[in-house]
Amino acid sequence: MTKPPGFELFDLRLYVAIVETGSLSKAAERLPLALSAASARLKTLESRLGLQLLKRGSQGMKATNAGVLFYDHALRLLQAANDAQKGMEALSGKGRIRLKLFCNTTGLSTDLTSQLGEFLRLNPGVDVQFEQHASRDVLKAVSSGKADIGVVDGDYNKRDLLYLLFQRNKLVVIAHHSSPLANAESCRFNEWLAQPLIGYYSDSSLQKFLEKMATLAHLPAKFRVTAPNFNAVAQLVAQDIGAAIVPRPLALNYASSLPISVIELNEPWATRELHICVRPQVDTTMPAIRLARYLAGLSENDVRF
Repeated sequence: MTKPPGFELFDLRLYVAIVETGSLSKAAERLPLALSAASARLKTLESRLGLQLLKRGSQGMKATNAGVLFYDHALRLLQAANDAQKGMEALSGKGRIRLKLFCNTTGLSTDLTSQLGEFLRLNPGVDVQFEQHASRDVLKAVSSGKADIGVVDGDYNKRDLLYLLFQRNKLVVIAHHSSPLANAESCRFNEWLAQPLIGYYSDSSLQKFLEKMATLAHLPAKFRVTAPNFNAVAQLVAQDIGAAIVPRPLALNYASSLPISVIELNEPWATRELHICVRPQVDTTMPAIRLARYLAGLSENDVRF
């Protein structure tokens, strides 16, 4: 017969705080908890497990090999407890459900915001914290439990998450009306690379993708300027600083008010996928799963997710 666990949820919260802050005193302040009580709980935890989880050094407290493994388990157990709490609150109708939705920059160029608004209208007991992050950071946040649901580029994935297709996005070139590309209906990637280029910040998944395509084509990608978001990129194109690649919906929107031409990008990879990601959960009535299914356009009878 399996013996009962040698720890409580509060012990897990304390341990995670110690690992993340590198300090017992800072972890105690975060909870909050008296330093003496925190020290006693840590000693009891290690004694019950029969393992040294942490070691002190000049850089503070660091997890041992066993401690690193326990930290990963602790995160998952705490998230499972949090998911269970949310699920029970949703079933009982008590309290409000708060979800964290993280999406990448490209996700903001879609109708994600309007779909989210419709979901919230249909689910008045649900609140959503909506944030923009790079795809890589979105995946980490969903996997660790810092976010409940994410929208990322299809090139990114983690094996411990579940994915649904959100949308397919067509990339196009935008250039100033005076650009050599302006009068063309379409252009190849190498023609765009020959122009002064406007790109995105280094952590942008679209920037990484464009740099990857340039590398595969054995062509240099020399960006005259990189900008923090699509709006800044469009403004720079409108000033004839260079040409950029953006999702078609945004390109058409900018072209309606700025001196910008939209040119089709004639490449097989120009159509890209956006995926919805969530942690695996047995209960498909969980709010995060319901939101994921709604954004993916799945009907109640669809059993794919």
